[in-house]
Amino acid sequence: MKRAAAIYQGWRMKRNFINLVMTMDRRLLNDVGFSPDVVHQKLSTPFWKF
Repeated sequence: MKRAAAIYQGWRMKRNFINLVMTMDRRLLNDVGFSPDVVHQKLSTPFWKF
């Protein structure tokens, strides 16, 4: 059960990050520390390793 909860949490974190990237301006993402390289790295990470 813990494993399923951890996988769901990773999926939810990745979903929230994708939503954040899609709705925020690039300039604002850069201001909070998400450079384009960091965004690309996080988006290419599988959700179970997020």
